[in-house]
Amino acid sequence: MLSRRHWLKSFGLSALLGSTLSGFAEPTVAPLNSLNPDDPDFWKKVRDQFSLDRDKVFFNPGTVGAMPKVVVDKMTEHLKYIASGVADWAYKDDNKEEYISGYNNLMSIRKKVGQLINADALEIAMTDNVTNGMSYIANGITLQPGDEILTTDQEHGGGQSSWKLKEKRFGAVFKTVAIGKPITNTAEVYDKILKAITPKTKVLMLSHMISGSGAILPVKELCAEAKKRGIFTVLDGAQTIGQIKVDVKDIGCDAYVGCFHKWMGAPAGTGFMFVKNEYLKNLWTSVSSYRWDDHADEGFRFTQRGTGNFPILKGLNAALDFHFELGPDRVYDRIKFLGNRLRTGLRALPKVKVFSPPEESMCAGITVYNIDGWTGTKLQDNYWEKAKMRPRSQGDVYGVRHCTHIFNSEEEIDKAISLVKEWSK
Repeated sequence: MLSRRHWLKSFGLSALLGSTLSGFAEPTVAPLNSLNPDDPDFWKKVRDQFSLDRDKVFFNPGTVGAMPKVVVDKMTEHLKYIASGVADWAYKDDNKEEYISGYNNLMSIRKKVGQLINADALEIAMTDNVTNGMSYIANGITLQPGDEILTTDQEHGGGQSSWKLKEKRFGAVFKTVAIGKPITNTAEVYDKILKAITPKTKVLMLSHMISGSGAILPVKELCAEAKKRGIFTVLDGAQTIGQIKVDVKDIGCDAYVGCFHKWMGAPAGTGFMFVKNEYLKNLWTSVSSYRWDDHADEGFRFTQRGTGNFPILKGLNAALDFHFELGPDRVYDRIKFLGNRLRTGLRALPKVKVFSPPEESMCAGITVYNIDGWTGTKLQDNYWEKAKMRPRSQGDVYGVRHCTHIFNSEEEIDKAISLVKEWSK
């Protein structure tokens, strides 16, 4: 855990102490990580760390999240630096973090990502997003014609398309299993996926959390069953990183891909790929640079892919520090608390259909729902016209995807419920 002094210094927050962080000024008020998470003032002060317009309510970090001010500050600070002080950089110095993005091993960031998901930094590669990470794995793994890739019928296109390419190009077989929406319970979805596995199944690719419903799948149990059968498991963590706890060692998956631009509040263009070393060392690189065949640091083989954007990595670094300083469990609990508050209110309305699982252990900050006779576009537009609230349409049947995050409040959730109640009369 970072000390508060290091936190303020690294984020450049000292100038803000007189305004948004005045409540945390030394020495009268405790630092963030010692405040009671049930204290309303704590979350109000957390909300102050975001530049979100006060007259609007953002309910869509499942698409693109909101960056804390410190993340934006770190990005712009470094962007200005490389515009003015680029001559300060040594062309080549592997021991310095300032080495040109795309060629540095980014070990300090990879260690923080490893801390976040309980993984060895050497098994982590930095990517631009989940789609990149999934493509690196699908393109890099060796499959024979007829080998089956099994997934669900509710996967995001960015997660499944690389496997469809594998089918078209190399003769592998892409298969989906229908899992229902809403998923009734954990046992139901576990049984459906398990029954779809055949002796030809070589890859099991699943979303840890389904983007279109917020359902958290029983991935630990499924990965254990896949391991018994010698099946490679890869999880799509687009919606989990920053929203729920992720422990890849506990889950037992062979690979995990995630991004930081949704729930972590990092800039777009930041993601990661975790693959167990026993598989990573045999994975072919899709984008090859100097280190493509250097197995001393497997994660670096995939991290190094040409010149990239260093300012966004500065932003990612700040977002990770911000998350750790707040306390990951505290963040996850708050997201879940607000999500549960929303679902509880919506389920009490007879004309509202909730497509997220009724089993609360399968839910966190994503809720998908509609009003009988409405479309997602109508519900989304009404929210904006009546209250400047922004969830995201999920189409004619499924209504809207409504995300709750640490910058949201109980009052905003209750206001949303009251609006739906009014509209569903």
